[in-house]
Amino acid sequence: MSDLHGGSDLGSLRGGAVGGDALVIAPTPKEEEGDKFRPIDWAICRRLWDYMVRYPRLQALIAGYAVLIAGVHSLTPLVMTETIRRTIEKPEMWVGMTGTSPLTGVLVGAGLLVLLSVAYYVIMGARMRAVARLAEWVVFDIRHDIFEHVQRLDMRFFDRTKVGRILSRGTSDVRAVRHAVAEVIPRTLIHGLMMLGLLIIMLVYDWPLALTIAALAPLLYVINNLFRRRMGHAYRSVQESFSRITANLAETVSGIRVTQAFAREPMNAEMFRGLCLAHRDKNMRAARIHGLYIPLFDVSSQIVAVIIITFGGWRVATGRMDVADLIGFLLCTGGFFMSVVILAELYNTTLQAMAGGERIFALLDTKPKIVDADDAEDLQEERGDGATEGQRAGMRVEFENVTFGYDPKRPVLHGVSFEAPPGSVLALVGHTGSGKTSIVNIIARLYAHQGGRVLIDGVPIERITLASLHRQIALVLQDNFLFDGTVGENIRFARPEASEDEVRAACRELDCLDILERLPRGLDTPVGERGGNLSLGQRQLVCFARAMIADPRLLMLDEATSAVDTFTEFRIQRALERLMEGRTCVIVAHRLSTIRRASQILVLERGEVVERGTHRELIEAGGRYETLYSEFVRLSEGRR
Repeated sequence: MSDLHGGSDLGSLRGGAVGGDALVIAPTPKEEEGDKFRPIDWAICRRLWDYMVRYPRLQALIAGYAVLIAGVHSLTPLVMTETIRRTIEKPEMWVGMTGTSPLTGVLVGAGLLVLLSVAYYVIMGARMRAVARLAEWVVFDIRHDIFEHVQRLDMRFFDRTKVGRILSRGTSDVRAVRHAVAEVIPRTLIHGLMMLGLLIIMLVYDWPLALTIAALAPLLYVINNLFRRRMGHAYRSVQESFSRITANLAETVSGIRVTQAFAREPMNAEMFRGLCLAHRDKNMRAARIHGLYIPLFDVSSQIVAVIIITFGGWRVATGRMDVADLIGFLLCTGGFFMSVVILAELYNTTLQAMAGGERIFALLDTKPKIVDADDAEDLQEERGDGATEGQRAGMRVEFENVTFGYDPKRPVLHGVSFEAPPGSVLALVGHTGSGKTSIVNIIARLYAHQGGRVLIDGVPIERITLASLHRQIALVLQDNFLFDGTVGENIRFARPEASEDEVRAACRELDCLDILERLPRGLDTPVGERGGNLSLGQRQLVCFARAMIADPRLLMLDEATSAVDTFTEFRIQRALERLMEGRTCVIVAHRLSTIRRASQILVLERGEVVERGTHRELIEAGGRYETLYSEFVRLSEGRR
């Protein structure tokens, strides 16, 4: 019956619930669209650089290769020019130098060009390998930091952030950053050095013509500045629309059973089609801007070539410049403007990396709301006080006038107070949305209360380190999560060091070892994604065994046996009693057999404790609990 079965305290509000009664907060416009895009954010560049400087040897190698490659590129037009000058334009120079025919000079020049090509091949191959290693290490570090950081974030972050958006930080955004590390920085260094080397050679060939060409640089800057802002916004939009697609896809896969049960496939497909169309349109807009941007550089290079031929031809005709110098100048100009075009192309990759980097670092800069206080201390793992030999003692839990809301403006709990002594069993009963799961979330410190005090063993919960608190708590939910792996691996999730014998002992104590051993491969049976290879009852048994092997001081059960059939529940009921023995237990009311033996029952209504007492006391009082109990009995008899 719904009255005795917990659910969402805020289920009636927009967004549904997470973890029982947590409000799913819709992303704000800032979170949806991100901050206004800045094409080149040097703060982001510095942070990316911080990842790269962890590998100085690779950086030194890449820089050295860049110098060598730029030198090879710069020497190529020089060798061609000098070969033409000394063997074709002025063959007497070659004859005077070597005493051989000009044809020999041509062959020597060709041989030098072949050597430069071989050198380029060898150096470029080594550079690509070094760059790949650097890029993969940087990506490894960033993904590791994202994963580690996300695990520390509080539940509020996950309530308001779609899974797909988080996934895109570690996939498409990291991929964009990888392109920057592997392409932008190394190639910018190469082509920057090439442009410098070629400009020096052009100055040597004819400095007035070189300065004339250099004077056109402001024109290129204006063209670049004209398009870069538009391109920046375009690429930002593309990545944001891709995040929406990822989020929608992840949500659809997670809720596929509900989708199929309500025949939502056509509507969901239409929604996804709309997202894909929007993503296509944004990509096309970016492509149109890109298509206007790059050809302008080609046109600019052609204009420069016309200027060189006109002005350079006049200087040759007037004897101020040799034909070989003009040819060499044209060759250098070709390489120079090729580098300009490549740098323009790399700018697009930079914009994408800026967008990806901005979003990655925005995630990494998100501070968890629940952290250890400066004066936080480890919670002592006491023993005794009713616990069995070798077992940790139960935990004392106290609420003093606690107020809490997932949205602070809309409180879920209003001045809740109670005390659960060590070894006691506290049951929480009430309608859906009354605040039961919220109390469990606060005790586990998945959320922070806004008012009042929560004490654990007499210590304010804020002054207890999260790690020590969580080590002494076991939480079993209605819909527990099983990780991809075997049954045994999931059982020892709370204690990875537990031996095979300890795992079997925990299952045997719960009287479920025979059930789990009947699986195809026993405790080595893969559970599948989210436990898909097991029945709901089998999953719950695995979760009970996981709680048993953790040896918690505080056991919290939130609808923990709702997925277990009556026969299986009967088998594990005695084991649960053994599990709860000597431990403090907080139970969100599920089946009456557990509630009746509770040391204290709290009846919650709209976030307030309206009744409290034992089962007998509350039945005799004839209040709300008695009404809930009567309805439960009536429905139970009706099912029979």
